[in-house]
Parts: sequence; C-alpha cells; structure tokens
Amino acid sequence: MLDAIIIGGGAAGLTAALYLGRFRRRVVLLDTGKQANRVSHAAHGFFTRDGTPPSELIRIGQEQLRLYETVEIQHRAVTDITPVDSHFSITLDDSSVLTARKVLLATGLKDTLPPVQGIEQFWGTSVFHCPYCDGWEMRDQPLAILNDGAPAVHIAKLLRVLTTDLTICTNGGDLLTEAERTALQTWGIQIIDTPIQQIEGHDGQLERIVFTDGQKLARKAIFVHLNSAQHAPFAAQLGCQMNANNLVQVDEFGHTSVPGVYAAGDIANRFRQVIMAATQGASAAVGINMDLIAEDFA
Repeated sequence: MLDAIIIGGGAAGLTAALYLGRFRRRVVLLDTGKQANRVSHAAHGFFTRDGTPPSELIRIGQEQLRLYETVEIQHRAVTDITPVDSHFSITLDDSSVLTARKVLLATGLKDTLPPVQGIEQFWGTSVFHCPYCDGWEMRDQPLAILNDGAPAVHIAKLLRVLTTDLTICTNGGDLLTEAERTALQTWGIQIIDTPIQQIEGHDGQLERIVFTDGQKLARKAIFVHLNSAQHAPFAAQLGCQMNANNLVQVDEFGHTSVPGVYAAGDIANRFRQVIMAATQGASAAVGINMDLIAEDFA
C-alpha cells in the first residue's frame, strides 16, 4: 500500500511529492498534463525562476523527482476514489487500482474565458487575468480590463500603478456605481459600456477591441474576469467542505473536512500563483507526513 497518492502534477503536486519523497514516503503522483497555466508564456514572481515557462517548471520538477526512488509519476487520469476502512482505493482510466493511506487533491481549476469572439487566440500571450503575474510586462502600455463592478475597480487600482492608459470595458454591463465611475474617471481611467463585437490581432498579439457600434480601441493587452470551476469532481464526491468561493476548505496543513484527504493549490487557494501553489503543496506534504508518523507511532 502506498503512503500517499497525489492527484495533479502542477506546482502543488510536484512540491508535495518532493517533500514526501525526502521522507521515503511511497508516493504515486498522477498527472494528465492539463494544468490551467499551460498556455501561459511565463510564470512570474517565483524566486529564482521568474519568467520561466510553466512547462519548463513542470519539466524541472519531474526531473528532480527521479532522485527519490519511492516516488513514481504516472501520466494517467483518475476515474474514482473510494474510501475503504482506513485507506483509499483509486481507480485509474485503464481500470487499474491503487491503494493509499492518504490522498492529496491538487487538481486545480478549470477556467472559462468571457464569451467574446476571437479572445481564445490571445489567451496567455496578450489576454491575462492576473496583474501580479503579467502586469509588469505590460507596464506603460495601453491596457483594457474586461470586467464590471467592484472586481473591475479592484483590477483597475492594481493596473493604474503600472500604466496611465487604462480602459474598463464592461461589455454592456451596468454594475459600476456612480461613485465608482466618478472615482475611475478621476484617476484618468476610461469606461466603455458598449458591447464588444470581437477582438483582433495577429500571432497571439492583441491589436484592437472592436465594439458593436463600430468603435475601435487599440490595446496591447486585456485583463479579463475568468469563470473558474473545480477541474475534477473528487472533492465534492468525497464530501469535502467548500467555502463561499467554491474552493476546498483546508487548514494550514492541507487537511480537508474528510479524514485522510488533503488539498493544495488552486482548488484550495484564491491566490492563483505558482509560488502560492507550491507553498500549499509543501504545507500539505508536511501535514501528510506528520499524520503518518502519528499513526505509525501511536
């Protein structure tokens, strides 16, 4: 029987596997390669790795795990997780079954872009969602925010530090209050409420936003609001408690409300950055290791 199965091979899962491998824990990490940031040109804000493509971070992480003989990576999907007495039975997409004492969910979130024609071709290169991740590269450029209401104001405050040429496109929305509109205009931020017809550009580089009234707005990048959902159903199926943001509720060591089940990364943290996911993966691994020790020495 394995000590732990980690489902998800992004920053959280790889970090957890590394920590557990260093304690000779028998671990299988299951990864389908569908991390949400796989389309991003670079990951930023990660100490010593600023600007490294996410795919390269994954490659390095997998390569470094080869040193730990008790850790195995399998590129397979999970179809079912069943609690059995004091352990778990995990069925894979080839009908094989693994058993483990602990399960770490690091399956991440699945994102849906706003329904605007042409937006997909620019995702990760000139359409972004996080000013902390990509704002610096867009400094002093003409930028747009595709959002509405208080979330749009929040992003505007962040990006206004990096550029003076900023436009909020509500795409026909009406959630901004008069007070918010006045404040935005005071900061020199333009607001366009006209619905967007399409987004145009070439080779992944945004050039302009075209509105339904024929107006065109030249922009270098757009920061958008994403609709995000759990990438995998296992947290809900196992009965893990969720918070108001539909994220898995965990404590500082990754414990969910279900004994033996842990969660780390984007599925349990609203700060969607690689370094944050790695931190959570490390914390969850410490929690798993300490729980295994407590059980073994009981």
